[in-house]
Amino acid sequence: MTYKLTKLAFVMALIVVTLGALTRLLDAGLGCPDWPGCYGQIIPPSSEEHDLVHEGKAWMEMIHRYVATALGAVILVIALAVQSTPNISNKIKWMSRFLLALVIVQGLFGMWTVTLKLLPQVVTLHLLGGMAVLSTIFLMLLMLRQPTVITTPNKPKLLSMAVLILLSVQIALGGWTSSTYSGLACTDFPTCDGHFLPPMDIAQSFHLTEFSDRNYEGGLLEPEERVTIQYTHRVMALIVFIAIFSLFLQLRKTAEFKSKANILLGLTLLQISIGISTAMLMLPLSLALLHNTGAALLLLAVVYINYTVFSAQNTLQKTDSTVNS
Repeated sequence: MTYKLTKLAFVMALIVVTLGALTRLLDAGLGCPDWPGCYGQIIPPSSEEHDLVHEGKAWMEMIHRYVATALGAVILVIALAVQSTPNISNKIKWMSRFLLALVIVQGLFGMWTVTLKLLPQVVTLHLLGGMAVLSTIFLMLLMLRQPTVITTPNKPKLLSMAVLILLSVQIALGGWTSSTYSGLACTDFPTCDGHFLPPMDIAQSFHLTEFSDRNYEGGLLEPEERVTIQYTHRVMALIVFIAIFSLFLQLRKTAEFKSKANILLGLTLLQISIGISTAMLMLPLSLALLHNTGAALLLLAVVYINYTVFSAQNTLQKTDSTVNS
């Protein structure tokens, strides 16, 4: 039952992450300016009271909220079920507690996204929180199923962890690019705003401690600052690609990892292609949404490789200790 509930939560988390991206891309984050209701109501007001555009944005925001709330309820049930199951490992029990705490914090960031009027720091952390919830559920699924013993060298252990960290930073930069409305700062490639090294302002572009009560919808940064953010996101993409390609070469040395390595590289190349196309085609909704989904899938692939590498090495260590004894 726990495994089936966790699979349900995983599917729901994917939907919530996609709905969150769609809400952001449609500028519907403030479709309901209050929280938890919408203009003081459980459902958005009708078009007789508000124009059709605002009504559509309000519905988008509320659908996102309600599906996220349903996900939170499923995660609560999973946590309770895991705690009451005696033969489940302590790792999974602690994982379920962490997941429950994470989804509660994520709910708070959802509220602050509205009450702080799309403050970029909060919006970015909300996106990262969604990815963290999705990854944690996926990790629980992997832990709940029977492990597969794989013989693997030691080198990919550190490299796979490094890739996970670098990819997380890149996703954060992508969130910052989106939340500061910097996606269209450079619509050319490989140049950015006509330059291979455009004029930039790092300090103002990543001023993370700046807070105000202004409405951040549409973005408040200067063009040069948005170019800086977009360019940094591109440079980081190159760094992540180099790291993933290095991991790809290492993984292919082990027969059991060849197919996984091919999938990882394929997802990476696809994600880069979508990112370039999204900028050059002036941020079409379908591609921008696919870029967000691609980031989630790439993250899950890296999480899976990390889990498999670490589990395989732990299994080998146990086998060695058994033989030696």
